[in-house]
Amino acid sequence: MSRHSTRMAACLAVLAWAGCRTDPDKPLGPADSYMLFAPVAGKMDGALPVVRRLDIKDEAVQPLPWLLESTFAFEMVRTVYLAKQFVREATVDGQRFSVAARRDAAEPTCLVLGIERSPYGLGLALPKMFGGVQPHPGLPWIGLPANPSADKALVQTLSGRLATFVAHFVATGGALSAGAAPPPVLVEGYRIAMEVIAREWRVGSSPAGVVQVYEGSSAQREIFANVRENRYVLEQDGATLRQGRDLLADPGVAATVIYRMAQSHALAGRAAPAAFYAPFAPNRLPPGVSPAAVLGTIRNFQAKFLGTWATAVLRGQAPRDVIDLVEIYGAAFPAERAEVTRIFVVTTFGATVKEGGVSTRPKDTTRSLAELTALTGEVVAGKRSLRQVLAAPSPKRE
Repeated sequence: MSRHSTRMAACLAVLAWAGCRTDPDKPLGPADSYMLFAPVAGKMDGALPVVRRLDIKDEAVQPLPWLLESTFAFEMVRTVYLAKQFVREATVDGQRFSVAARRDAAEPTCLVLGIERSPYGLGLALPKMFGGVQPHPGLPWIGLPANPSADKALVQTLSGRLATFVAHFVATGGALSAGAAPPPVLVEGYRIAMEVIAREWRVGSSPAGVVQVYEGSSAQREIFANVRENRYVLEQDGATLRQGRDLLADPGVAATVIYRMAQSHALAGRAAPAAFYAPFAPNRLPPGVSPAAVLGTIRNFQAKFLGTWATAVLRGQAPRDVIDLVEIYGAAFPAERAEVTRIFVVTTFGATVKEGGVSTRPKDTTRSLAELTALTGEVVAGKRSLRQVLAAPSPKRE
């Protein structure tokens, strides 16, 4: 047999294996990968859409592959991989995430172009090579527009969809089909924060790159400005501080706190204790190599933030608002507790710690900052709580 014939036979064997798999419980591919699909027009398998696999070189998927390798979407898709790896590998207080959660975490990240499904879809059917379809009823997937190139803020849209998916995945402990619905304020807050970072992520060939300030719709630009300028903590007059309880119910406030956490070098740039990274890099790094350095600043923050969130869920202490997230993070990383507390207190002008908070007027900046520093110190020392002035404080965590 010629070399060409041998190679052709090998290719046919691989294709036959890929097309004839009958075990729906086996992952479609490596967990740390993504797959692109499009619906087969007019075809359903019961309630499941029938989809076909798309090649990354297909004109219809452009410029998705480039975005997933070269922009902030690159960081977000790998954040999805990190979250799924944590669910697969982590053991907390002798417990592991559910079998169903670990199974879903072993699947590749599936992106379906042309089916809008919010916040994510469950279940697809794939054609077999020799006819018929193979249903995958519990397979999670993310819906994207049919024509991604038409979106002027595609990197922001894509990052937001990935962020929504990973927030739901973490907040349900990987149990997307069975877990309790997570608090929208946290899911939306995380999504908005990641979209803002995606928008300001510098892209281009020059060292400085370009911030995508003017991309997207006016609504997207307004959200970007509101988070960056901390407008969500103020009433519509742009000057009066809102009530503490109203702040906790607003995804924009949660987004601002999470955004500032992600941008803080004291948090994102700081390595956690070595044991924390065990689920992310089991037996993969040589002695003396810092997992935080390998991950890089933004993914180091994502690993710590999402890992502590998922850990709380597994312990039955799922966070309900951004104060819970701040306290969970501070308890997991005591060396960072003062900084994460400061970020929350400063962002909210102390509205949940002191009745009426502190002045938001620019002319009072020096006095307000001193007062906020003092309030932060009192919270860290246990003399006040982050819920000091709220009418109905959260039940004490056991």
